[in-house]
Amino acid sequence: MSGTPLPPFEGILTSEHETLIAGIRDQWMRDGLSTCPVDRGEAERAVCEMYALVGLEPPRLRVWVDSPSGCFPMVSALGRPVVHYGHFEDQLKECLERRLRDRLGQRLWDRLRCQLRTRLWEQLWGQLRAQLRGQLLGHFGDRAGSEPSRYVWGAQDIWRDAYWIAFYTSALRVAGAEPDERLDALAEVTRGLGWWIPLAGAVVMSGRPAAIRRDGDLRLHCESGPALAWPDGHALYAWHGTRVPRWVITAPSCEAIAAEKDVEVRRCAIESLGWDRYVAETGLPLVASAEDPRDPALTLALYEVPEKVLGEPARVLLRVGGPASPGGSRGKAGLVVPVETATPLEASEWDHPGRSEGQR
Repeated sequence: MSGTPLPPFEGILTSEHETLIAGIRDQWMRDGLSTCPVDRGEAERAVCEMYALVGLEPPRLRVWVDSPSGCFPMVSALGRPVVHYGHFEDQLKECLERRLRDRLGQRLWDRLRCQLRTRLWEQLWGQLRAQLRGQLLGHFGDRAGSEPSRYVWGAQDIWRDAYWIAFYTSALRVAGAEPDERLDALAEVTRGLGWWIPLAGAVVMSGRPAAIRRDGDLRLHCESGPALAWPDGHALYAWHGTRVPRWVITAPSCEAIAAEKDVEVRRCAIESLGWDRYVAETGLPLVASAEDPRDPALTLALYEVPEKVLGEPARVLLRVGGPASPGGSRGKAGLVVPVETATPLEASEWDHPGRSEGQR
């Protein structure tokens, strides 16, 4: 692709430009979601080249761990200063900005910047950095007194850097500028590793996750196990994008739900258990029932949900395959509706943005 001539950028991306940008974006997405084992030899070579390019002695000590969680105690044990790449990245971005501005002029560069952001932001920032990295950082933050709080801002990883590396790589190509050796070297390191923390004379590196599981809306989610997992057993559990304790996925129960203080975790746990079981085991009062107009073989059953359950009074609609009684056969999914919803038929027609059966 790098040898394919492109039309000059004149303010609007051509189909050739669009194809190029989509290819760069999609490759970074594949790399960011990869669960393949890393090539440790190639990764170490790339890291050493990266150190040399930023004026540092290549690390003689190269330590491997199996997850980001394993990086932090290892850094602490080594007792070496963390090399913060932020200064190098800022300098590199400033240099690339000048090159692109000189190449295109301020007006065209501003237009290209906006168009690239539109095409890259949602996936490379939203899905990788905000969703995956953000959830993992939140998970680390939940662990009071853990090592990550001291070292996480020195950590590099593909979820953190995919967006801006792809952004400038695309910009240079569309502008018809020469590649940048430092950007390409950083891209190679970023693609070849999971997390890595550069130190003075050393580097701590981890491989990729062994599993990344998401729902149809591309949120971290798994109903039967961890949504993120690494070979050393470190794992993160999530329900449709909400980070939850392990028990919500592996052993939900009405007792655990009642003891949970976080309303979002309670909601996820009920959905994981199944609204049918929750209604039956807690004895939620039946408001009304009616034949399902979309399927006469089913019954619509509307139940009262006390304020203490979801943080506000509500009702839940179930489609059941038997009599609409507490002992009847019910579906796992439930549709939560406002407490003012008077009838099952009204509830079945209720449409709330961002909510669907069995989800938020």
